[in-house]
Amino acid sequence: MESERSNSYSRVELVTWLWQVLLFTAAYVIAARLGLMLTNYHDGATLIWPATGLSFAALILFGRRLWPGIFLGMLLVGLSSPLGWVPLLGIAIGNTLEAVIGVTLLIRLADFRPTLEHMRDGVAFLLIIVVGCTTISATIGTLSVLVTGNIEAAEFAWVWLNWWLGVSGGALVLTPILLVLVHGTPSWASLVRRLESWLVLAFALASSLFIFFGPDLGLMGFALSVVPFWCLVWAGTRLGPRGAVMTSFFLIVIATIATGTGVGPFAVETKTETMFLLWSYSVIAGVAAFTLAAVSEQRDAAESRYRSEEAERLRVEKQQLLLFERERLTREMHDGLGGQLVSALSMVERGAADPNEVAEALRRAIDDIRIVIDSLDPSTTDLSTSLGKLRARLDPLLRRNEIDLRWSLEDIPGLDTFPPEAALHVLRIIQEAVANTLRHSGADSIEVEISPSGDEPRQLHISIRDNGRGLPMSTPSAGRGIKNMRFRAEELGAVLGIDGTSSGTEIDLTIPFPC
Repeated sequence: MESERSNSYSRVELVTWLWQVLLFTAAYVIAARLGLMLTNYHDGATLIWPATGLSFAALILFGRRLWPGIFLGMLLVGLSSPLGWVPLLGIAIGNTLEAVIGVTLLIRLADFRPTLEHMRDGVAFLLIIVVGCTTISATIGTLSVLVTGNIEAAEFAWVWLNWWLGVSGGALVLTPILLVLVHGTPSWASLVRRLESWLVLAFALASSLFIFFGPDLGLMGFALSVVPFWCLVWAGTRLGPRGAVMTSFFLIVIATIATGTGVGPFAVETKTETMFLLWSYSVIAGVAAFTLAAVSEQRDAAESRYRSEEAERLRVEKQQLLLFERERLTREMHDGLGGQLVSALSMVERGAADPNEVAEALRRAIDDIRIVIDSLDPSTTDLSTSLGKLRARLDPLLRRNEIDLRWSLEDIPGLDTFPPEAALHVLRIIQEAVANTLRHSGADSIEVEISPSGDEPRQLHISIRDNGRGLPMSTPSAGRGIKNMRFRAEELGAVLGIDGTSSGTEIDLTIPFPC
């Protein structure tokens, strides 16, 4: 069963391959006939040989297994040729080897991509195909007609040069256009929808037709032959590989047809000058198209990478900001609200829950929540506003505990430069200092003074003083509070001083303004 299925697949593949070869052979014959319609400078040597461009494109796109189509196509083209079967076989072999060897080298040595979107692809195509492997068919073909007596030995160099110019021109003109028809960018739908594409095409056709089929302008016409190149630059920088190659194709075809029919600035007296002028024009147009398309693609790729990297950077920054805010809120809830709720829960679990004490603990927890909310409030635009809200939260708490609050806040420029996280650190340090006064000092008065630092104009000085019995550093709760205060001061880049004596406790905080 497996054997029958395998045989069936083999027959299907064979039939498919035969149809592909036959279709390719027919296309090759048509392309060769079109090439023969151009001006012949010697039998078999034309200005442009499109069949070479077709053979390279077909083997790149559909595989080297189509090579019999080149051989059969060339034999069919030569049926009406007076050269005879021996040179015709040599020409067919040369054309076939040219395509097979060229595509093999292009794929294995250059890792060629048919999209032509990278500079190295265009350079590899020009060096390996246009300049290099086209010499195979030119050499074998010229030797074939030489050994059979169709040309004299003195004509060998001239015929070889014409042959090579024709096949290299065909590869340069037709192969890129066929490749971008299949794999190029941008999409054809995008090009057709853009008015810019039609404008480029119209200007390129109009300028080329005027220069090559218009009135004889003499040397001025020769100088004007470069005018259509600005359309090529426009297409290469704005319309991608497809736009550049299509524009180049039209420019070369118009120049070739005009020169082949004996008109235009390249149709000069000598055949040698005519061939070189047309070939040079075609090479410049082709190379310019490759270069501009590659530069355009690399620019677009760089912009795409930049946008991608920028989006990734913003995503990472957002994620880091969310993590930072999560950690900050977790720390604030733990240090503030968590401590108050744990204290209230402990009193309830011990069975010593005095309603007033529980109520006071819950009020402090609510105050903690309000302080955190105030620090995140969008309407709180500066540290001065946040400090005012903190005073409003602390004042009733201290009055309930019969502690007099004296609050002094000078008009200090630049408080709006403190970011929310820095403002919250400042509020927490003041709150912790006040909480220590409530828990441990037995004071009846606390003074908070906020002013510019006397030493440095770009520093903020905060002083919290009470008239109690001093801060007992050995108290566990005091130790935790001081540790938190020192951590927050370090986050602010501030200097924290704590002085606890029998006559009271003083906390000094010197904070640099944000840059």
